[in-house]
Amino acid sequence: MFQNKYVQAAINAVHYVETKKFVDPVEAWSFATGELFGEGSWGQRKGCPKTAFLGLCEDGYVKGIPQGRYNHKENSLNKRYAINTVKLFHEDPSMAHENSKKLWSVVTEGKVIKPNYQVDIVKALWRKGMILTERG
Repeated sequence: MFQNKYVQAAINAVHYVETKKFVDPVEAWSFATGELFGEGSWGQRKGCPKTAFLGLCEDGYVKGIPQGRYNHKENSLNKRYAINTVKLFHEDPSMAHENSKKLWSVVTEGKVIKPNYQVDIVKALWRKGMILTERG
């Protein structure tokens, strides 16, 4: 099954923190995207998936990663979309099996916004047991 590189980067980044290759999820993300897209590439620098992933980490939703300040943008919409997706899954775990297009519509409240793998990252981490069901 095809898996998006940003989804794989998120999974790899969590794994790198779990195995102590990196302590900081920012460094883990940078390394994972560098491996998949190439160091310094546009793919590595793309902000939407990065801020979604780091937003989950900031608020303590990712297993093995402590809450902290990881994003440069304090009030990122991408972080909000990712956290809204987690909250949706907490309320109704069956939503983790919905298609990404439907999930995107729900978490953006029907706004016409182009997705950039925010819900795909959350879905993959959720399915792999990398999203905490209870925080802190």
